[in-house]
Amino acid sequence: MTEEAYAKTNGFSPDEVRRRFAASGVLRCPGGASSAQVTGARDVITTVAHAFRDVCKTHTSPDKCIFEYYLGAERRAIPLSSALWMGSCDDTAPRQGRGDWAVARLALPADVTPYEFSEQAETLVELERILAVVGYDIEATGKTDEDGPFNKTMQECQIRDVRDWQTFETNCEFEFGASGSAVFRRWGQRMVMLGVVFGDHHDKKYCPLGGCEFKSRTWSSLFVTLRGEFKERLLATVRQSAAK
Repeated sequence: MTEEAYAKTNGFSPDEVRRRFAASGVLRCPGGASSAQVTGARDVITTVAHAFRDVCKTHTSPDKCIFEYYLGAERRAIPLSSALWMGSCDDTAPRQGRGDWAVARLALPADVTPYEFSEQAETLVELERILAVVGYDIEATGKTDEDGPFNKTMQECQIRDVRDWQTFETNCEFEFGASGSAVFRRWGQRMVMLGVVFGDHHDKKYCPLGGCEFKSRTWSSLFVTLRGEFKERLLATVRQSAAK
């Protein structure tokens, strides 16, 4: 869904939805683009480690990257600082998602409300309804739907197949560019971040564009949970920030 479609479906005004999710944006680096979001403080972003490295080899310095977001209809861009923290990597297990997270600092605060996250350990609930917000969707860029042009997308979906506390699956479906985007649990009017998407699982029986019934290990999106080392680093970075 676009922000406008989400607003209509859930009885919000489009401006309210745009403000609420303005923290989702695009991380543009020399090697390509991915999704990221302002989290906890206005100069802190969360995303995936593979935006900056291939397995364990760093290919991009964060200060060569910019974070883009929209304030109303105005597109804004902020360079990243050199500060970057990523999950531990294992070059013998390149698909190991639990370390595919990154916390970075912006050179200047973004003019948005940062996404909220719980300081307590999150419990993942099988079949719980969640909301995924993608800052950059390469398939959506430059295209239109009945609600007009868009590149930020939103999906309401479910947690599926919780295999361990560090990673989980959902029946959300993404295209290239969505890596690094966030998924949220709704607590009344509050939106609490649970993790970031790092990849997907498709086998030969995969049906594109949600055209088949979800089956675990046939198709799913893969998330690294905001827990453990990921949460500890995010908490420490946010506490050091003066841009709450």
